[in-house]
Amino acid sequence: MSETAGNLKIRILEARLERDTSSFGSMDPYVVLETRMQRLRTATQKGAGKEPAWPNEEMAVDVKYIGDDLHVMIFDEKIASDDIVGEVTLKLSALCANGGIDGWWEITYKGKKAGNIHLYS
Repeated sequence: MSETAGNLKIRILEARLERDTSSFGSMDPYVVLETRMQRLRTATQKGAGKEPAWPNEEMAVDVKYIGDDLHVMIFDEKIASDDIVGEVTLKLSALCANGGIDGWWEITYKGKKAGNIHLYS
């Protein structure tokens, strides 16, 4: 295995959302992490609305190359089809700096701020 490959553990901690996709009731958010070769999904936080938290969500991302992108998407689970609340694309290397990072990233929807997501690696 090369120096730039391996497993990166990412904890999805919480989000502060500005965009609400529910007309009635509260949103049921979940997060999807996507790389070139992998797609991972958190549990849905039923009725969490615009301030969801995922206290026990840790995902192992299979890193083939540290320069790859990590696409983070927040969805609102619906009966028919889920709505995207917002998204951000990060470099995997940004989550590996200094042995890991604890930070907030801005998510957007159609070029406008949709909130922030808190990740720890």
